[in-house]
Amino acid sequence: MKQTAGERRRVTGALVALGIVLAACTSGGTGGTPAATSGGTSASEVPGATTVPGLKANKPYRIAVLFPNAGDPYFQQKRYGYEDEAKKVGVEVTFFDAGGYANIDKQIAQIEDAAQQKFDAIAIAVTSSTATVPALEAAVAAGILVVGDGVFPESDKVLKRGEDSEMAGYNAGRYLGNALKDGGSVGLLLGPPGIDLIRLREVGVKKGLAEFPKVTIAQGLNNLSDLVSSTKAAEDILQAHPDVKGFYAFNSVVAQAIVSALKSAGKKPGEVVVATVDMDPDLEQMIRDGWVQETNVAGSVLLGRVVIDTIVQKLNGVDVPKEGYLKPFEITKSNLDSFDRTILYPPS
Repeated sequence: MKQTAGERRRVTGALVALGIVLAACTSGGTGGTPAATSGGTSASEVPGATTVPGLKANKPYRIAVLFPNAGDPYFQQKRYGYEDEAKKVGVEVTFFDAGGYANIDKQIAQIEDAAQQKFDAIAIAVTSSTATVPALEAAVAAGILVVGDGVFPESDKVLKRGEDSEMAGYNAGRYLGNALKDGGSVGLLLGPPGIDLIRLREVGVKKGLAEFPKVTIAQGLNNLSDLVSSTKAAEDILQAHPDVKGFYAFNSVVAQAIVSALKSAGKKPGEVVVATVDMDPDLEQMIRDGWVQETNVAGSVLLGRVVIDTIVQKLNGVDVPKEGYLKPFEITKSNLDSFDRTILYPPS
């Protein structure tokens, strides 16, 4: 699909219009001190995590894109951003899927395969922030550019582009705290262990909840990002704590699992407050129906574009910041129809 110059400017302009702050950092932080967003805030644009109008590759670079779980709606959305931006700038992308966060060895083998095939760059959302590091650093040593995409390896040898994960968690925690400020407990489905993004979201949600002393954490569980295991985890919390008043879900798939568990438990929409991160059409409908109250979106399609442009700039010889983060945009039912959907959804 060909995109006009005006359409491209709108995509780039969404960074400011939607309150997505871009932080170019040199440390392993989250891009800034968490602060709640509500329907977007004014923001400045810092070079390092942005699309680049008119960008063209000096050569037809080959980029390997490694996803931990390509079946997740978030990564399905992001794939469009990669593919569409790659066509615009003139590069080739090849996708690899680990098939789930538990498949760490499979992703390590894919990293090694990409290095053997001598791709110019690897973009990766890791299955493990630690176990993948040796293979990724070996790829860097072999002259391959590596960019962490959202779910990062713990390595200072890779570039990083993603969301401010701590802020995403903080917004969700603060929303839950506000909703239950007169008292109540919440369950936390935190996501797969061993992943930096999960840890940062957990730090954020607990910071947000800590601002409301009458709100307590009933139980927190690390769960895989699939409906079956996440539904079981939500059911376990509901059985142990039947009076729980809120849930945090680390992503939209887990939020859907929580809703399924709430329905099975005979709960009504809104009886238990649910806050999460990311969004897809199924979750959007659950917000409209009152089962989920809040989510936080940095823009899956937009981030795919940002990663491609970062890679092309670097391979073209441009000095780019080592880190850059998109500020999550808080979405509730009140602003569900007013945000720029081009940052999140492929064209229908």
